[in-house]
Amino acid sequence: MKKHLLLLVLSFIIIGSVSAQVSKGSFYLGGSFNYNYDQAGTTNTYSYATGTTYYTNNHITDFQVSPDFGYFFSDNWAVGLQLGYTRTSGQEINDYVADDNTTTSYIHTDKYHTDAVGIGVHFRYYWMLNDKVGIFPQFGVTTANDLQDFSAGTLSIGGNPNIVFFATPNLAINLGFGNLQYNMDYKTKDVTFNAGLNTNISFGLNYYW
Repeated sequence: MKKHLLLLVLSFIIIGSVSAQVSKGSFYLGGSFNYNYDQAGTTNTYSYATGTTYYTNNHITDFQVSPDFGYFFSDNWAVGLQLGYTRTSGQEINDYVADDNTTTSYIHTDKYHTDAVGIGVHFRYYWMLNDKVGIFPQFGVTTANDLQDFSAGTLSIGGNPNIVFFATPNLAINLGFGNLQYNMDYKTKDVTFNAGLNTNISFGLNYYW
């Protein structure tokens, strides 16, 4: 993965140059799209006095679209507002096997989906390698809530690096990868921390003026 990203950066640098719109007073409008499908999913085993349950969550589809709007309050520095919609769907299988192998054993299969909306504020710093290619780390705070139960959701604080390629002075494609993120669940108050460079690959398209 790292070799592919390096080759992508080098190929962008080789291409001719234009003047990117990353100076004070500029704006950008765009967003990103993420799609992930996990057929295998995960399986957990729970043992009881009378038997064992095998819980499987598979055929998991994650779809996310995130439009955003930003303003350069200084050369190379931008602040942005990002909205988001996410749908997660999958299949849950509860396979209970009784120890005495009687008819009390059962299998339940249910399909599910959840829809969430979010809003976030982020900051970017554009480090331009030349007039056409640059790198920008993005850091921000996002809140997302379940549409079926608005009290359920997560607060996320973190960021990730992005590679940006200006195909024209106003139109740019960016590739995001990895994350460094703190998450808190509103209901359970559980906290998780994620860090890595080979996760959360995303593509975005932005218009600058």
